[in-house]
Amino acid sequence: MAFLATGASYAQNVDTDSLSLKATAGSFATELNFNPFNGEISLNNSLNQIKVRYFAKSDLALRLGFNVSTDNALTDNQQPYGTDNYRFKDKKNSTTIGVNAGVEKHFKGTRRLSPYVGFDLTFTNKSMSQELIEGESILDVKGGWYQTSYNSNGYPIRSVAGYGFKRYGAALICGFDFYMAANFFFGYEFSLGFDQTDFDEITLTQRGNPTSTPNNYTENSSSSFGPRVMNGVRLGYILR
Repeated sequence: MAFLATGASYAQNVDTDSLSLKATAGSFATELNFNPFNGEISLNNSLNQIKVRYFAKSDLALRLGFNVSTDNALTDNQQPYGTDNYRFKDKKNSTTIGVNAGVEKHFKGTRRLSPYVGFDLTFTNKSMSQELIEGESILDVKGGWYQTSYNSNGYPIRSVAGYGFKRYGAALICGFDFYMAANFFFGYEFSLGFDQTDFDEITLTQRGNPTSTPNNYTENSSSSFGPRVMNGVRLGYILR
């Protein structure tokens, strides 16, 4: 698609072709991520964020990415009558809020090619909670999700299925925009970045008649540093 569009753009008349195709001061840009190897189109970065850029100058752009998402699940099975009555309810909720901000310095390149370097700061917060009811036992979970399995005697065993977290990061960025036509470009981007993830401490509140003793988990963290490549080709357009 990129090659076809590029070829079509070169077939423009002389007057149109003499116009600048790149973003100018005061322009806004947004984009999507296209992966030609699996046919997927998704939001534009590894953080699953909506991304916009504002060109304060023709060679200087401010970056802003953000996402807000929720994940809710409910399983509620019960049989209140008879000798084999039971109640099982598993209600999970999570909310993720992420934001990154940065700056890009664009270089001269060519009339269509705009290479750039930049810098990004990121922050993501994921909160998780769960209400687990088994018979007369009620367990409120904050900071993560539990999953329940049963041993050969039918005794429930709980283990952590996921943690809430706070993630901080910083990255040096290198990439390019190639304008196939006025206000329409494709590009690629890679970075060298550092991330620090602090997982939430899971807190448990037991009510009713407990059926098991849940495991206790304390705070933990992880970090990573290294080069990263954007998955797919960036397709974007300019709003002047």
